[in-house]
Amino acid sequence: MNKEYKVPTWEPGVKQLAPNIYAYIQAKATWYWSNAGFIVGNDYVVVVDSLATVGLTRKFSDEIREITDKPIRYLINTHHHGDHIYGNHVFTEATIISHDYCRREAIEQGIRDPGLMNTIFPEFDFRGIAVTPADITFDKQLTLYMDEGEVRLLHFGPGHTAGDIIVYLPEEGIIFAGDFIFLYSTPLGMEGSFDGWLRNLDAMANLGAQTYVPGHGPVCGAEGLNLCRDYLVFVQREAKKRFDRGMTVDEAANDIDLGQFKQWPNHERILANVERLWREFRGEDPTTSKLDIAELFLRMDTMAKAREL
Repeated sequence: MNKEYKVPTWEPGVKQLAPNIYAYIQAKATWYWSNAGFIVGNDYVVVVDSLATVGLTRKFSDEIREITDKPIRYLINTHHHGDHIYGNHVFTEATIISHDYCRREAIEQGIRDPGLMNTIFPEFDFRGIAVTPADITFDKQLTLYMDEGEVRLLHFGPGHTAGDIIVYLPEEGIIFAGDFIFLYSTPLGMEGSFDGWLRNLDAMANLGAQTYVPGHGPVCGAEGLNLCRDYLVFVQREAKKRFDRGMTVDEAANDIDLGQFKQWPNHERILANVERLWREFRGEDPTTSKLDIAELFLRMDTMAKAREL
């Protein structure tokens, strides 16, 4: 395995990226251990994403309060997955902002059964999670003018999901990338478009930022974006070969040798990725071609446990 693909460890917690701009990084990049961030202005705070549980989000909120006691005016959701929105209600006074599709999907999908979630992911306590949808939504771009700077919320089209956005700080060259970047963590593409995801990464790279906060994994530069891109290109190519040979989703998922990505955790996500790719290869629209997420999670759990034997 190439040296750059070895999974390192990194320091968790609050990481200052620039004056008044902070990432909140988890020690793990596995299921439901997601990153977040916050920006401190003269009069208020903007938070980027909540976390998967009430307890995790309260801990994040406490860390913000170690830095500042200014009110949290806005909470931005990068997309609708539970590890980025289930703790929204902890930020009681914040106005929530997301893409139109993120709000719709959050409402439509609702809460996963906490009992089932605790069974599949026993290290978490999902009691008290809630869907608190956005108060303000947008389509392509929304800019917050914060003090003398800009906080640009950008949507380039379907990618990881149909409604992902990035939070771009042009003056500082920083991007909160949400789940467009999984670093040292297997990317999960069950609800979007692989072609679109790659276009989104290219659009993000063209902005020329120097610092990226992934949805999962350590803060990185362009090399982190490119590593995630390499996985997507590899899986898309290998899946297409097997689709053309008439394999089923499960046959293809079990047949693909992940090669240099074997050391990244949660290999079972290959099953969800192939499920999405089969639909993409058939030309289905990611906004209307929905997967049974609960059933898919159980299948991935079965695959993960089988590979541990």
